[in-house]
Amino acid sequence: MKKQLINYAIVGLLTATALSATAAVAKAYTTTVVASHLNNPRGLAFGADGGLYIAESGYYSGTAGPGLTASNGEFEEYQSTGSITRVAGGIQQRVVTGLAALVNPVTGEATGPQDIAFGTDGKGYVVIGLGAPPSVRTGALGAAPGAGALGHVFSFNGASLTDFADVSAFETANDPDHAGPDSNPYHLTAGAGGSLLVTDAGANTLLNVGSSGTVSLGAVFPLRFIGAPFPSQAVPTGVAVGPDGLTYVAELTGYPFTPGAADIFRVAADGTVSPYLTGFTDIGDIAFAPDGTLYVLEVDADGLANATPGGALIRVGTDGSRQTILSRGLIVPTGLTVGHDGAVYLTNFTGSPGIGEVLRVAAVPEPATWALMVSGFGVIGSMMRRTVSRVVTA
Repeated sequence: MKKQLINYAIVGLLTATALSATAAVAKAYTTTVVASHLNNPRGLAFGADGGLYIAESGYYSGTAGPGLTASNGEFEEYQSTGSITRVAGGIQQRVVTGLAALVNPVTGEATGPQDIAFGTDGKGYVVIGLGAPPSVRTGALGAAPGAGALGHVFSFNGASLTDFADVSAFETANDPDHAGPDSNPYHLTAGAGGSLLVTDAGANTLLNVGSSGTVSLGAVFPLRFIGAPFPSQAVPTGVAVGPDGLTYVAELTGYPFTPGAADIFRVAADGTVSPYLTGFTDIGDIAFAPDGTLYVLEVDADGLANATPGGALIRVGTDGSRQTILSRGLIVPTGLTVGHDGAVYLTNFTGSPGIGEVLRVAAVPEPATWALMVSGFGVIGSMMRRTVSRVVTA
């Protein structure tokens, strides 16, 4: 009995020492480039085959196409340069090309394939943005045969695409925020029962796309005063299903892009919108890890109206604690996902063709943490030897 009690004490001390050593030093993170030379990369997701699929919004080909002034005030021309890239086993390959895009011929910034999601059946989906009234698809862009694909969700299997839903048509028919038709489908994720959840950043809505492709309203995000003399739009971007099964939507916010004014909303089953977390700046995307940790990706941590670019990746613990785990080198990051390996994957340089990349951000033990643990184990080993000696002679 005496020996058993001593063993329990040793185990307890061993556990306490290991935990205290771990808590004594905060986690460090390592960043690795897993994909490069991408053209305006946006959202990304892992497929059932283990590959990482990346939506690329495209580039300017040098051949002029029909053009328009988009909702952001920039002149853009139609191009068929959007694509989907797959990364697996260290090999990076464009598996789908020729997708619809609107590209600024001067800056090269594009609106095309915006995000990727995989349904519960393993089927892949890609959403293509627009950033204009849906009527331009047959109006100003009508001369481009592929312009009708803007504002749609497509399913894909390998290089084969199938038109699944015209998301932007819902804005034309309903205009839920009553601000005039404007649609820019942005991020999407798998919902319940084979459905998809799509944010429309132009329409300020969350949309449900059923398994048959039928589009319905999930929620409307209201205007708010955040520093301008007029109310600013929400501009919903990231969407994720939380551990509680409810939907969470993040906002970029509109002008003046006030620092600290971006919220993350919880959307109830009946479409009721309520603030969940506040105090962020210009959020591009969000993602939950299996343990309930929430990762928040800010496009610009001090506001898009500031001339200095620089995003941030923030970890929100289940206790509500916040930690900025990456900021250096983040330039207009917009897409985020958590891998099966527990690492965070995000798109960087998303407003530039040819230099876009995907970063893998993973936690690693600090050297000091290991030193503390090894030191603790050494002390315990010494105590165990003395204890055994006492037990043997007792």
